[in-house]
Amino acid sequence: MKVKEILGRVFYIIAAVCVFLHVVILSLSFFDNNQQEKYCRSVIPDREYQTDEDNRRFVFSAQEIKDGENCLRFYTAHMEVSVYADDTLIYHVGQQAMPKVSPGVVWNYVEIPSGAEQIQVMIRAVYPEVRQKQIDFSIGEYSQMYSGMLYQSMPVSFICLLEILLGFAMVLWWLIARTRMQMKQTMLHFGIFSFMTGIWALNQTDAALLILFPVRVESVFVSAIALILMVPFFVWFTKGFFDIEDKLGSDIICTLAYLDLAVQLILQFAGICGFRQMYTVTHVLLGIALLYTIVMLISEYRKTKVQRHLRYVVIGGFILLGTLVADLLHFYYGSFQTSIYGMYGVFIYICIFAVEVCGQVVEQVDAGRKLQIYEELATKDMLTKLYNRNAYDEWIKVNRRPEKAKIIIFDLNNLKQCNDTMGHAAGDTYIQNAAQIILHVFGNCGNCYRIGGDEFCVVIQGNDHSDMEDLFRQMQQEQDEFNAKNAIPQIQIAYGYAEFDPETDRDIEDTRSRADDKMYQKKREIKEGLKK
Repeated sequence: MKVKEILGRVFYIIAAVCVFLHVVILSLSFFDNNQQEKYCRSVIPDREYQTDEDNRRFVFSAQEIKDGENCLRFYTAHMEVSVYADDTLIYHVGQQAMPKVSPGVVWNYVEIPSGAEQIQVMIRAVYPEVRQKQIDFSIGEYSQMYSGMLYQSMPVSFICLLEILLGFAMVLWWLIARTRMQMKQTMLHFGIFSFMTGIWALNQTDAALLILFPVRVESVFVSAIALILMVPFFVWFTKGFFDIEDKLGSDIICTLAYLDLAVQLILQFAGICGFRQMYTVTHVLLGIALLYTIVMLISEYRKTKVQRHLRYVVIGGFILLGTLVADLLHFYYGSFQTSIYGMYGVFIYICIFAVEVCGQVVEQVDAGRKLQIYEELATKDMLTKLYNRNAYDEWIKVNRRPEKAKIIIFDLNNLKQCNDTMGHAAGDTYIQNAAQIILHVFGNCGNCYRIGGDEFCVVIQGNDHSDMEDLFRQMQQEQDEFNAKNAIPQIQIAYGYAEFDPETDRDIEDTRSRADDKMYQKKREIKEGLKK
């Protein structure tokens, strides 16, 4: 079974498990949402005052509070909140020490002390955009209201966590795979995009608003930065996935995104302007990135007339465009949060492209393996697994006069006799055994080549301080140990050694010739020694 088919099946299994878990979570949250109606009800303030353009006051009398109702709940977006029980301050959410840091979006859970006759809620808008935002109040039992909202938010939180885990898995996969072969960065960019999207969306969920309440300022920073960084990684992913050749347009958009991030941080820390007031710029950048993608895809399609990935363009484009429009409408005319439908839309988009991105990576891995095999066939000797004559000739072309290069030439004695008396299979075994000894002794010093039938060469470059005589003694020792085992055929390796001399050698071939001469001299010495 092919890797792509296995990957597809694994994905469908994981998707089925996720859908099942999501249905279970939805059912639990729906059940809990129905149950919490027994412990929670909407309540209208007795009186409401607009003290000035930024400040409002809501008054609740004790007659509105029934038995078992000990908590007042309401949602605020970028507003300071102070709640008084009679004349005592019992709850406060305000701006932090840093200027222009909004309290953010907050689900306020205010526990009402027993015996209180009047509850006053004071609200001040931090930004002009939220001055007329409607405030809806609910009252009920604290633990039931709190747990009910957590349950209700679980499905969307689950989706956001899946986006984060999916992005992390793709980045990790890319980091592992790229060390083994050359890979495009499509998976890396898409993984980071998915991770950033999940982080940003998770910060918008009700569960995050409740759990991260003590660090809401930090979550505002993280959410704003993640939203901006989605732009460049989306553009880079789209370019890589669809093989878009344009560079100028994408570089401009990415540069604008980084400038937007830098400017927003500067204005925020300087107390001039808050993140919320700059969201429009980020939204415009997101729209430009999406529009750029659509235009470039149409341009590429017209040039190539190839419908590659067309279905993904249509499906993903409509989902992402619809999600962006819905989110912007919900943000500016609703609760200043991402809509639930928007989170689901982005998740579907990520899932659609995750399958295809993984498929592309599998194809790249297969292509990389084939390329490695072809390169090995072109540069490796299949019998000995050393580099072959082609690899040696290529090295010669680019190293005519190398600095501090040494060449060792080896030749096997009696190979023809071995072939004639014992057969070519025995001769091949002779060559293989000798090659392994040469590789074992000299492989850590330089590259080992088989440059002829029974001729080998080792090239040592750089400041290698190995004692050549020690290496030759080690080779002779291994040869003697091999022959002592009564191995047939017996190994006899003649060798010659020379170092490139820029004053006497015209090029590295002269060095090789001197090594050849010494090798033949050694060959004669071995034969004369055997006659004695």
